[in-house]
Amino acid sequence: MSKPLLQKNTRFLLTWLPVVLLACSVLFFVMLQMQAHHMQEKQLLLKQTNVWNAFIAESGNMVRDIRGEYDIAEQVKTPAFELDEPRDTAVYYPLTREILPFKALTGRLAWHNRPYLVTTYVSSKEITHLIIKVYIAEACILLLLLVAIIILNRKSSAFLWKPFFSTMQKINGYDITRSHALVLPEQTGTDEFDKLNGEINYLVTNVNAAYNNQKQFVENASHEMQTPLAIIRSKLELLINQPGINEHVAVLLADITDANNRLSQMNRTLLLLAKIENNQFPEKEPTNIAQILRQTIDVFSTHYENFPEIATSIEDKVILNVNLSLMEILVSNLVKNAIEHNNAEAKMKIVLSSSGLLIANTGNPLQVNPEALFGRFTKGYYKTKTTGLGLALVKQICNLYGFRVSYTYSVGWHVLEVIFS
Repeated sequence: MSKPLLQKNTRFLLTWLPVVLLACSVLFFVMLQMQAHHMQEKQLLLKQTNVWNAFIAESGNMVRDIRGEYDIAEQVKTPAFELDEPRDTAVYYPLTREILPFKALTGRLAWHNRPYLVTTYVSSKEITHLIIKVYIAEACILLLLLVAIIILNRKSSAFLWKPFFSTMQKINGYDITRSHALVLPEQTGTDEFDKLNGEINYLVTNVNAAYNNQKQFVENASHEMQTPLAIIRSKLELLINQPGINEHVAVLLADITDANNRLSQMNRTLLLLAKIENNQFPEKEPTNIAQILRQTIDVFSTHYENFPEIATSIEDKVILNVNLSLMEILVSNLVKNAIEHNNAEAKMKIVLSSSGLLIANTGNPLQVNPEALFGRFTKGYYKTKTTGLGLALVKQICNLYGFRVSYTYSVGWHVLEVIFS
């Protein structure tokens, strides 16, 4: 599923930037601990040197034990711990009844040929507190940095992509059938968008030229075809009215006339389809569908000798904002389709409501795939003399106004339904 580029970019940052910052935070913590331990060792060694110098300066007459600071003792035996290596220890304070952690360093020094063990202490608790406070401060800084990066990224992305969104807005509002020009600025301040706008301008110019050429060709071709078809029709009428024509010739002339009429109808329908596709019916007005439906039924009931038995349920004043001519064509094609593809049972049902139009007729099962019924030149029965464009025209009009059209067959009934909303 496609998502906006800005959203994908933000999600990418939210996925990987915290991982990078977390790794950096762990590395910072490790380095902070190493530096703190190194500082403790230096402090212990410096304190040991200062205490021993003071001890010598006082000729051994100074306090030899200050809890948590240092102690000096004559070496009697070798200690269990390693000399000159920092170690963890704990010191008990009787007044506060606390046992506090310390880092201790013990070294062997000699004065007047007598060995002494000098031990100095540095509080581990304060170092730990320092590490925690520095680490929390660092974590807060990284969190603020993460938020700042995301906000700045969104702001900068919105600014950088502004020419692109402006281009997309103009393209979305462009309609080739309304014959208005689409001119995009070729200087946006970004090379990539300049090239994009230039290519789109070039493409739109070519598309407009091709569309106008095709539109003119369809109109001219349709007009030119109508003239010879009308001539053929008039000549056939003259031939049919000639005296001395036998029955065989009359049948042939009737077949030619029928084929000519179907060709003329097909030409008009194809032209109408092309005009609908080119959106050459922009005019809309509030149209009463119930009135159109009743008028269509009345016209066909007088035109067809074997008009089916019809049951209607027509809601008054079903008003749609559409082109009147196109709705007359849609209703007419649906009713005519139900009449011409009926069987000996000859029944029809017509239901009109504010939500849609349903037209059902009795008939034999289709001989084609129902999914292809709304395609051009698709006929429900192979031997029918229709053009196969009626339902294609209905589908095209429905697409123009956002209607949904469907077909079902059940228990001997063909059902065509147009949903208005």
